[in-house]
Amino acid sequence: MSDLLISEHNGYRTLHFGSEWVQGRMRIRKPAELSLAYAQEMTAALLFAPPAGNVYVAGLGVGALPRWAFANWGESLKRMDVVELRADVISLAQHSFPLPLDDRRLRIVCDDAAAAIQAKGESTIDWIWVDCYDGRGRVGALESSEFYESCHRAMKKRGVLVANMWSNVPRYRPGLKRLQKVFGDNIALLPSIETENVIMIASKSPLVSGDLATALASPAMRAHARTLTLEYDLPFSKWLSRITGIRSAV
Repeated sequence: MSDLLISEHNGYRTLHFGSEWVQGRMRIRKPAELSLAYAQEMTAALLFAPPAGNVYVAGLGVGALPRWAFANWGESLKRMDVVELRADVISLAQHSFPLPLDDRRLRIVCDDAAAAIQAKGESTIDWIWVDCYDGRGRVGALESSEFYESCHRAMKKRGVLVANMWSNVPRYRPGLKRLQKVFGDNIALLPSIETENVIMIASKSPLVSGDLATALASPAMRAHARTLTLEYDLPFSKWLSRITGIRSAV
């Protein structure tokens, strides 16, 4: 018996992996909208990097981030590779959570995302999105040093790695330390308000010029956040005050 469960309530369709934990949610009438707060926060890397041309997505779920990217990034998006370990999740998403399958820029493969990225060329990816948990909240090799090193190699100089992490599990701080060994201090953290999710943003290059806290409080960054808020209808300006550097967390 499959552990994939779908529920519908108040105009939303929700995916569960055999537990009460929400794996993803879609507003049925507005499928490109990011319904969950943490999924919205995974776009916060736009504060530091432009819309992506080449995207690697680890974990499909309900396809929220891919749908959002195709709806909002237009022709700037050249290629998106989505790697999902479970064939039944891919099948379910194609039937219940619509994706632009007729778009030649989108490629969905059934594979291990931690292994598949090793085949990517060096310095070829602009954005890497990682949101890949099973029904017990496990993420496996996607928090390993080997995976982070593979991401670093595959990312362009100004590319970003964006991962959904949980701060209430024992592996959180060790995972951040492994990240720091690979990316140094070029890491920003955006903790959610209502949940234990923490969105991690890492880059090969410094995310900002100079001190992160100073840059986030600058008039230029505040103006940039206001522009993004108007363009995407997401609270970039509010996120500024919650973003911290890696040193405050390890």
